[in-house]
This record gives sequence, structure tokens and C-alpha cells, in this order.
Amino acid sequence: MSDFPAVDAMDQPWYEPPLFTGDAEAALPLLAYDGGQTGAVTVRAGAAAAETCRPRDNCNDAFALWSDAATGICFLAVADGVGRSEAAGRAARAAARVAVTAFRAQWLPAPGLSGDHLADRVRETVADVAVTLDSLSRRRAGGGHEHGEYRTTLVVAALPTRIPPGGGVAAVVARVGDSTAWRLRPGFLAPVFPGRAEDLTPTAALPGNYAALQIQVLDLGDGEVLALTTDGLARDGRDEQVRAFLGRLWAIPPTPLEFLGSLAVRRNDRSDDRAAAVAWLGHHEAGPDGTFGSGTG
Repeated sequence: MSDFPAVDAMDQPWYEPPLFTGDAEAALPLLAYDGGQTGAVTVRAGAAAAETCRPRDNCNDAFALWSDAATGICFLAVADGVGRSEAAGRAARAAARVAVTAFRAQWLPAPGLSGDHLADRVRETVADVAVTLDSLSRRRAGGGHEHGEYRTTLVVAALPTRIPPGGGVAAVVARVGDSTAWRLRPGFLAPVFPGRAEDLTPTAALPGNYAALQIQVLDLGDGEVLALTTDGLARDGRDEQVRAFLGRLWAIPPTPLEFLGSLAVRRNDRSDDRAAAVAWLGHHEAGPDGTFGSGTG
């Protein structure tokens, strides 16, 4: 989107993808958005196809959201198909959808909800995703044992939505592969998981790599921001300019159009799709001193 700044030096700043010339129903949307309010949590989520993939390929990144007002829980899922094949995109979309379905099916709220209780639910959710994707992959391959190009990374988060003013909640984030999670710090995105994405093996994807699951229990305060992204948007160990740009733009909930613009910000890396799901916890009003929120975010 040319109305948003480039965050690095661009080799072809005039580049625009060719317009689509095929059938109107031949491709999935190249931009997708969802979001809203649940309890004291504001959510924005979206996906954007890479510029060089328009209009020939579909977006191979996906997201899914779910919340339950009665029990005060919100669940986010973001997936990134490994490679540019149609099978990879199908795996990503299935992973996000199945993650929400699995979490809903087993969600059992507990009095005084603890991080450990929530972590168990999330761990079981990712296990269900791994099993389901394995079954779908074998079915596509005619019963074989090779997953081929039907592979995807996945990052999910479960967080309570009843956030007392000035208080906090225990949230859980889990991932398989290099899609990841961030906490907003003043001016930039700070990684939730230790290490760098480059340390992960290329095969850390589902199905077939459930053993690579990483899980973190976080104490999030009123005013903090939690973001899930695919590596096409931001990756630890690189993209400092991108993370600073997103840190400024996501200080408070942007409009849906601004949020989609943040996903499609122009940069030299134009061959990787982007997806993100971001949750703003509690209060994000601008204070007299220009700061936002009352938490540590």
C-alpha cells in the first residue's frame, strides 16, 4: 500500500503488482480482516498476500479468532503455510480453523483461572491440530506417510478478557515453527519466546513436528498489548525497523484500515505473505503526558 511508508531501502519503490485478469471467483481475497471487542480486550486480525504473489497466488497465511463472553476467554490463532504451494495455504487455513474448533470443544473454565490450567488447554489444542492435520495430509496423499507440501507453522494465544483496572491476567502463548508472539514495549515489539527464529529447523511445522511445541505463560497487565505474527511480517533477530514501525502504530488499537495497512507496509521483502492477530488488554486511552494505557506495555 503506497500510502504507508517503506520501512527500509527499496530496490523498486515504484513496483506494483499486475492487475488480476482471470475469473472473478478464481482466487481467495488478498486482504482479510476481522476484529472487535470482547470483555476488556480489543482485537484486530488480518492477512495480506505478498506483493509479488498478487494476483497469481493466494495468500498462504491465515488467522482465526474466538471469544466467549460468558466465561471471559479469548483465543487467537495465526498460521503460515510453508512454501508457496496451494497445499501449504490449505494447511495454514486448516490449522487456524482447527485450533479454534479444538479450543472451543475442550474449553472448561475453572474458578480462579490459573496460567497452568490455561496452558494445559492450549497444549491439548495444539495436539489436536497436529493430529487433525496429519489425518488431512494422509487423506490427500492417499494414505501415505509423507506430508509433502501440506505443512504450516502455527502460533496461538489464550487470554482472559476480564481485566480489572490496573490489574493483570495470566495468558498463554504457544507456537510450532517460526510464527511468533510479541509484547509491545515503548517504541518496539519485544519477543515472547527465547532465542531467534533462525535457530529453528526448517522442518518445525505441522503436521509432523508437535515435539517442537514451545509454550509460555505470561502475566499481562491492564494496558498491555500482545501480538501474534507470521515471520513474513516480523522476525526476531532482524526487521528492527519493522518492529519499531509496528510498535508505534499499534500503541493503541488502529482502525481496521490502518491495521491492514500495517500488514501491507512496503518493504524489499515482497515475496512473503503476512498475517497478525493483536490484542489490546484493558485501557488504552491517551494520557496527558502522551503515554498510553496504565500497564507496562
